[in-house]
Amino acid sequence: MNCKANDWIEHPAFGLGCVSEDRGDRLDIEFVTSGYKTILKTAELKPALSPPGFNFPTAKKVKSRAPQSKVEPTPSRPRLDFDYHVSCFLNHFSEGFEGQGFHIAEREYKEKAAGVLEDKLGKHAFESLLRDGHYTEVCGFAKRVLQATNLVFQIGKAKFADALENPANQERFANALFDLLYGSGEMEERFTSFCDLLSELGANQWTIATYYQFLASDGKWMFMKPSIMKRMAESLKISLNYKAEPNWLTYCKLQELGDRVYLELQNRGLKPHSRIDVQGFIWAAIGIEDDKYGNTE
Repeated sequence: MNCKANDWIEHPAFGLGCVSEDRGDRLDIEFVTSGYKTILKTAELKPALSPPGFNFPTAKKVKSRAPQSKVEPTPSRPRLDFDYHVSCFLNHFSEGFEGQGFHIAEREYKEKAAGVLEDKLGKHAFESLLRDGHYTEVCGFAKRVLQATNLVFQIGKAKFADALENPANQERFANALFDLLYGSGEMEERFTSFCDLLSELGANQWTIATYYQFLASDGKWMFMKPSIMKRMAESLKISLNYKAEPNWLTYCKLQELGDRVYLELQNRGLKPHSRIDVQGFIWAAIGIEDDKYGNTE
């Protein structure tokens, strides 16, 4: 929609507002109930009439042209609305996926962990370790990759590491992880078998069950952080068929959610580099809404 200064619009999340400035792909808008916002132009914006008899309580101020790295206040109350998620994300990362801020906060460390996984447990290196019976080394590399990110809480990492200290578990885990990442069977069977082994190890939780495939596939197999994925799914009216214990049906629905978020971001002019960025967006957007972004536990 084309807008100019002093035009009134209606936004699905922020309500009625008056345009202060058109910045190309973004608009500066003073909303009646939400204050000043800079938002992307989307099909969600509708022309509107000014409220009868309404005047803003103070004279409108020219929006500061401070550096784009400045973090604007986020809306005070989370809403189950995808555009609201996007707005919160852009309030924090004004350059979206292209900015250095997002690269450092969400992409770089995951790509580094994926690089370690490929270097130490890529298919050929992994096959060699298994052939020579170096199961302890495989488990050591797996623990190293897990520790390289904050995607799994420390208590989960500790339980997993303790289970792999037992030599009786090491060969089974090494073979199960290889089959998950590189096996020739159907993914359903491979994923289910991996989860069954994690259950025997006392470490069958979504974050561990989906962690290695997430990194190995550049995020194409989405990582499950239950609390945030359920929130994002609700905002898009997608049913995850969520169960606390990892299972194939929920895992499939998680992939549908990842694909949908990727598409919705592209439709709004945002361009994730990979599904790793999609996961980063989901994690950041929910955390920013809850004013908890940056916490690891």
